[in-house]
Amino acid sequence: MSRVVFLILVGCSLCGLVFGQAAGGVAATPVGPKLWIESKAIDLGIIAVGQQEIQGIIPYMNDGDEALEVTKISGSCDCFIGFEGEKVLAPGEGGELIIKFDKSKIESGPVKRMVRFETNDPANKQVRVNFSFEIERTDSEEIRWLRKDLTAVRRQLQLLRADMRKVLAALNNPKGTAAPPRTRTAAKKPDTNVYDVKIGSSPILGKADAAVTIVEFVDFQCPFSAREYPKLKEILATYPDQVRLVFKHKPLSFHRKAKPAHALAQMAMQQGGGELFWKMHDRLMANANKLEISDLREHARQLKLDLNIFDLVMADQLQIDKLIATDLAEAKKCNVNATPTIMINGLKLVDRSVETYKTRIDELLKPAAKPSQPAKTPLPQPTASAPKGCACGNCG
Repeated sequence: MSRVVFLILVGCSLCGLVFGQAAGGVAATPVGPKLWIESKAIDLGIIAVGQQEIQGIIPYMNDGDEALEVTKISGSCDCFIGFEGEKVLAPGEGGELIIKFDKSKIESGPVKRMVRFETNDPANKQVRVNFSFEIERTDSEEIRWLRKDLTAVRRQLQLLRADMRKVLAALNNPKGTAAPPRTRTAAKKPDTNVYDVKIGSSPILGKADAAVTIVEFVDFQCPFSAREYPKLKEILATYPDQVRLVFKHKPLSFHRKAKPAHALAQMAMQQGGGELFWKMHDRLMANANKLEISDLREHARQLKLDLNIFDLVMADQLQIDKLIATDLAEAKKCNVNATPTIMINGLKLVDRSVETYKTRIDELLKPAAKPSQPAKTPLPQPTASAPKGCACGNCG
C-alpha cells in the first residue's frame, strides 16, 4: 500500500528556535514540561490516484525541564484510523507521532482535516493541527467511493439513533456510574546505557588521544543541531587537550533535504580529509535553511569538490544512502532517535547546558585514587671491607 508522508517540522526531533538553554550556558528558570511545534497548519498538496492510506509524521519536542506527556490523540472524523509513536518525552528529548488517515473515507477534491491532542504543558493543554490536501480519483474509484459513502451515512444514522437512546436513558438515570479515575503516565526513564560507539574513520576535532570523547549525532536540517555546535566549540576551547569531538551522520527520516547534505559532507571528507569536511560542515550548519540541491552544488563549487562526482551521487539515492550507511547503523545500535544526540564517553547527555557538559567532563577527568605503596625496604649499609662506592655489603 503506497503512502503519502506529510510533515510537521518540530523541534527535531528537534527543530526550532526556542529550546533549552542559551548557547552561552546560562541556566534557565524552571519551566516544567513545554511543547514545541513549528506549524499547526499543513498543506499536503495532491493525494495521487491509487494511494489508500495517508500517513503523517508529527515530530515534536519537549522544550522544558520536566517530562512532557501527550494524551487523547484523535481526529475530527472517522477517516482517522490511529497513531503510533512516543507519548512521553524527557526534557530535551524529541519524538514522533505517526498519524494515519484512511483515504477511502475522505471525499474527493480539496478537504481539510484536524488532529487534536492534549499535553501536560500548561501553555498547550489542547493542541490542534490542521491539514489541507486534495484527493484525486478515477471515475471508477469515485463511483465506488460514493457507494461506500452512502453505506457509511446509513451506518452513522444508526449510530446516531443508538446515541440518542443512550442520552434518553441517561436522562432517566441521572446518577449514573462514575467515570474511572485518570491515571498518570510514568515519564520515560533516561537511557543510562554506556555504548561502545565505533569511531572508525569519522571526522574528529581535537586531539586524537584525548581522554574524553564527545560523539555527536547530527542532522544538518535540524536547527537544534546547529544551535548545539557553538556549545561544543566552547567546550573544545575550554578543554583543548582533554576533549575531542567526533561527528556522526543522523539525518532524520522526515527531513527530506538532510540526506543529500550529509552525503555532500561525506564527499568532502573523502576528497579532502577532516579539514575539508569541517569547512563543509560549518557552511551547512550556517545555512540550514538552504539545502536544495542547487545550494549544495554551490557549496561543492566554492570548496572545489569534484562536481562530476557530486552530480552523479545526487542523481542516485542508493549512492547517497551508501555514503552515510555506516553512521546510521551505529545510530541504530546506540538507540539514537533524535538530533542532536550527545554521548560523552558512551553515555548520553540529556541536559545539554554548557554547565552539564563541564560537570560530566570534570568528573571523567578526576584522577583515579592511587593505591597505597608498600614501604620500601632500606638497602643494606656498606661494611668496612666493601670497596668505596659499593653498597652491596658483600664485596670482600
